[in-house]
Parts: sequence; C-alpha cells; structure tokens
Amino acid sequence: MTKDQLEAIVRDKERYIRRQTVEINRKIRNLTVPTGKLRMVHERLKFQLNKIKQPSYLSSPRKGIGQRDNAERHIGGAQLLKLDIRQFYPKTMQEDIWRWAHHSLGIMDDVAGLFAKLVAIDGRMPFGSPISPVLTALVHRAMFDRVYAICDSHGLTMSLWVDDLTISGIEVPGAAVADIRQAIRAGGFQTHKIEYLTTARPTDITGVPIAKGRVLAPRSIHRRIQEGYAALKTAASDTERSNIIDKLLSALGTYRYHLGPSTPEGRLTADRMHALKQRRSRMTIIAVTPQTQSPVRLATPGSSSVLPWE
Repeated sequence: MTKDQLEAIVRDKERYIRRQTVEINRKIRNLTVPTGKLRMVHERLKFQLNKIKQPSYLSSPRKGIGQRDNAERHIGGAQLLKLDIRQFYPKTMQEDIWRWAHHSLGIMDDVAGLFAKLVAIDGRMPFGSPISPVLTALVHRAMFDRVYAICDSHGLTMSLWVDDLTISGIEVPGAAVADIRQAIRAGGFQTHKIEYLTTARPTDITGVPIAKGRVLAPRSIHRRIQEGYAALKTAASDTERSNIIDKLLSALGTYRYHLGPSTPEGRLTADRMHALKQRRSRMTIIAVTPQTQSPVRLATPGSSSVLPWE
C-alpha cells in the first residue's frame, strides 16, 4: 500500500472496526476487531514484528511455544508466584506505541506516528487485533527485562504468558516480590490476583497442571477420555463407534502431549490409540436407522491399564 492509501485507512478507520462484547474466561471483554484493509495491515505488521528475536522468558506470543512448554519451565520450583497485570492492553496507549517505534526501533517520527495511528484503536492497543499480543510484549520489553533481572538475581525462574507472570524457585522471597511489583508500577501498571502456590500439590499454570516435578494433563482431558470410553461401550452402530473413536483419539493425543510421549503413561496411551485405530479399521461404516441397526460386538486388545480415567 502507498502512504496515501495508509493515511486514508487512518482517516476512515471506523469503517474497518467491528465492536463486540464477549465473555472470555468469565470476564466481559469489549473487543475492537480490525476488518477489511485495516485487518490486512495488522496481519502484515504482525508477520514483520514476529521476526524480532524474543527474550527467553517470553512464552506467548511465541511461535512453537505452547501452554505446556510454559508450565514445564516451572516443574523444578517448590514455590510459585503468579501475578496478573491489570488492564495490560487498554493501558498501552497510542503514545506508548509511537515512543517504542521511534526510540527503540529508530523509525522516523512521522513514520512512527503513522504506524501508531494504524495500530491503535480509540487511542490504545486494541483488544481483538492479531498484532496486539506481539506488539504489547515488545512495547513493554524494558519493563519485563527489569523483572527478569530481579528474578535472575534471586535465582528464580520467570515466564510470561501474555499478561500472566509466573515466577518459581525453591522459595520466592518477599523482597523479590516487592522489587518486581515496583518495576511493574514504574512501567505504568498495577498487579492483581497475586497467588503464592506450592508444587507439592497439582497447580495450574496457564491452564496446565504441574506437581512434584512433572507436567500433568488438565482435568478436562481426563473427563473427555472417560466420557468417550463410556460412550463407546453403549454405541449401537459402527458409524457411531467410529465417530466416538475419532474424538477419543484427539483427547488421547492431547493427554499424551501433556504427559510426554516417552513417559510410561505416554507409551501406554500410544498403545491405546493404536488399539482404537485397529478397532476402527475393522468396522463397517454404513448408514442405518435406529429401527434397523443392531449392535456389533468387536473384540478389542486387552491390557492391564493404569491410566487415571479407569
């Protein structure tokens, strides 16, 4: 796009914005979602910004790093501290975006101004844009670097998942917590939902439980597997069984990913997945009605299971 085309998008920005209110993780969020040409600009900028090398503590947004990887960083810690940064996107203003582009990247001030105007909606970082996660982490990189330096000086492990900070170690001293909160205040933010946790019992980190030096599978996965095997026992046709097996394989694959493919549970899960695939390969998938279908009992390989859903 030419400069004139980009300036035209800025002038008519409201045409390219969809506003909606949704509930995310039991919180009401007011989304400002870019559409059309503005969406194209945000997607392209996201692609370019993702080329910037990210710090080791950043888990999201980061290509190839998932929630399990973020949780796994902390399996060696005995004590955990979780902090949530209040209003992370809304308090990132258009001026903050301009300042980062101009002073950190060295972009000329007028170009940095156009960049900030294209990104910001209602004068702040939009909640609902593909560029927001990566750009917000970059804009506040100096603040998070200070927090990381504090953690490192106390021998603590730190990870950042969007606006969720997790810090772990043998012990998280109060002096470190005070310094960390001060660094975040100096960056223009407040922290809330401060939690001290122990890994002696299952503890969730960004939705993934850890305990006693290992990553566990979320309860929702156990529930999906339990319900899948229960449904498989009562299914009345091969067509229905095949559909249930597809869902079971997906749940078992997620379970195996969380526990690790090389663990005893991971290997046993792989055997179960293979058995389900073999069972499905022997089925005859036909369209039947509830009045005409008759249950077909198929032999399945037996095994002595120690999986937690049994």
